[in-house]
Amino acid sequence: MKRIISALSAFILAATSFGTGVTASAENAEKATPSGIAYSDIGSRIDSYIKEREAGLASCAVSVFDADGVVYDGYYGYADIENDIAANSDTVYEWGSTSKMLVWTSVMQQWERGNIDLEADIRDYLPDGFLTKLQYPDEKITMINLMSHNAGFQESFYENQEAAPDDVYDTLEDAVKACECWQAFHVGEYTVYSNWSTALAAYIVEQTNGEDYVSYVHENIFEPLGMEHSSIDPQQKDNEWVAEKRPELKCYGRYEDEKFNEDYGECRYAVQLFPAGSCMSTLGDLSKFGQAFVAEDCPLFENDSTRDEMFKATSYYGDTDVEKNCHGLWTEQRKVQTLGHGGNTGGCTAALEFDPISGLGIAVLTNEPGETAFCSGIPVLLYIESLHQRDYVEYYLDKLLFGSKEEKYALYDSDRDYPLSIKNRLDSLDAVSRKAYRKVI
Repeated sequence: MKRIISALSAFILAATSFGTGVTASAENAEKATPSGIAYSDIGSRIDSYIKEREAGLASCAVSVFDADGVVYDGYYGYADIENDIAANSDTVYEWGSTSKMLVWTSVMQQWERGNIDLEADIRDYLPDGFLTKLQYPDEKITMINLMSHNAGFQESFYENQEAAPDDVYDTLEDAVKACECWQAFHVGEYTVYSNWSTALAAYIVEQTNGEDYVSYVHENIFEPLGMEHSSIDPQQKDNEWVAEKRPELKCYGRYEDEKFNEDYGECRYAVQLFPAGSCMSTLGDLSKFGQAFVAEDCPLFENDSTRDEMFKATSYYGDTDVEKNCHGLWTEQRKVQTLGHGGNTGGCTAALEFDPISGLGIAVLTNEPGETAFCSGIPVLLYIESLHQRDYVEYYLDKLLFGSKEEKYALYDSDRDYPLSIKNRLDSLDAVSRKAYRKVI
């Protein structure tokens, strides 16, 4: 990515403040983030962090929250640079894969109501013969496998079809059937990130609940949380206000060297497997969703024990006890372990991350695709990059670059999915490691 952030740079911050932000009351003055920033200083530290990287900024919306509500909201840059329209509380951004958190929340709600058994074969909930590309039909695939992305499905961009906003499949069932991908691996063998598996899980929610996924999300998530400025329908037919506001956002590629800058316009397209990546909303609504996970009484579930279950690990890194995935929520091994999900579309980047122990969370939205300085960097500002994880990255790179052939094969077989995690991690490591990573791939 164009903006490389070293682990140290998260702590070397300028004093200049800019942007539009609101900080919570003085009752937070004694609280501090895992990185040691007092709650009362969070706004100024984020201001300074973004100011240092202003050359690469189109717009960025940031909300820091905890179990008591919003700690800080800030809006930086422009939703429309050409027309000098600043980002604000009404700006609508796309969530991308952060939308998957809606799917896994829906699944856990259905589990709580006794409609889904997470350990049952998913074919128990599907029409006969629905899965037509199984290479290992005798192996049971559970919802846990779908949530952990280790059901063996290997998709390509071809299967994960995109479309013009007015050219989408009529139903989720039609989309899942048309985009079905081959099962390439044994169940549980590898973690293989899959949009199709997530959409399949949403379709199972439809099957077990008896209503379409869009209606389900509105009735069971958006409405209870007061998320009035959110849409999950691929054509935004479920929210007229969002449909009107989204065209106001323009998307960009912004670099320190202006000669590389790009303007993408509205950059709108529909994701056929829409549960996996079609949500869009204001920052306020994404923050409300995040706050629900850390609230003292979780409004997403009837019993807090369901949330506790959701936060339990369902997969680990290799043969270690380092948690990788918790019922669809990815972990970040920082000073504390956080849970959440990032997302990208053709024009936006999103991140939602929270510490389930302290309740401190953060939501970040930008109108740049593949953006990392803010969506990946600002969470590091709050939680600190994990030294354990950094050591593992460096160890992994060393073996892949300089180890014997046997060591390389052994490492890859034990943790095949880790190169993807390295890719995300290197956005907050130094340029030397970045160059080394490029040699690997």
